[in-house]
Amino acid sequence: MDFRGLIDAWRKILAISEKPEPKEYSLLLRIVISGLFLVGVVGLLIHLAFYFIQGGYGG
Repeated sequence: MDFRGLIDAWRKILAISEKPEPKEYSLLLRIVISGLFLVGVVGLLIHLAFYFIQGGYGG
């Protein structure tokens, strides 16, 4: 797809898109924040597991 075709595709997407209602926006925001929190907790648990497997400080 050339650059002109890409611009036309974006223009079509913007033409049919709608602004979300406040209730829908709130739901999407909660889902995104929950996902980020979950990813952070999983990363922390992995970090702690490796920390204790390696014996902590001076291990």
